[in-house]
Amino acid sequence: MQRKIVFDAFGTLICRTRPRLNPYGRLLAGAGPATPRLPFLTRNVPIEVFAQELGLESLQPAIYQELAEDLTGYRLFEDVAPTLQRLRADGCRIVVCSNLAHPYAEVVRRLLPGLDGYIFSFQVGAKKPDPAIYRAVCETLDCRPNEALFVGDSQRADVDGPRRFGMSARLIDRRGRQTLDEVLRCEMN
Repeated sequence: MQRKIVFDAFGTLICRTRPRLNPYGRLLAGAGPATPRLPFLTRNVPIEVFAQELGLESLQPAIYQELAEDLTGYRLFEDVAPTLQRLRADGCRIVVCSNLAHPYAEVVRRLLPGLDGYIFSFQVGAKKPDPAIYRAVCETLDCRPNEALFVGDSQRADVDGPRRFGMSARLIDRRGRQTLDEVLRCEMN
């Protein structure tokens, strides 16, 4: 049977190369503490739409600059490319499932080209651990939940949520320098 593996993106496959600028955080700060964060991750619109909706058009120049700089501050963890290459050679189907805002999808696609699928919260309209996003994963992979393994760095979003949905799931500890191979080896034993 062909293995189906789902990876979280940021913190699992992709790491930062410099401190985060957080242009969406700037919008939240300008809008006040009662502004919900969820729409940034669940609506397929550019950042300027949120600035306009919040009446913060004056912040747009700073936000554009921060966003452009932030989008260049990422790379793959060192073990990712060889691990994905090996998995593909073994016939695995690989998708990424990530909670992220619209502009960050380009970073994922640029750093991880040619995967079998990309499931982003802003496209689905739901974020992990909402079952709708895991359902989108299974639709993309054309599989039942128990046929997919989810690997990520968040207990709640990448382990608990997928398990409740019926997937296998493994937590990766990048701060503890755990590698993808170590996590995947645990799944095979």
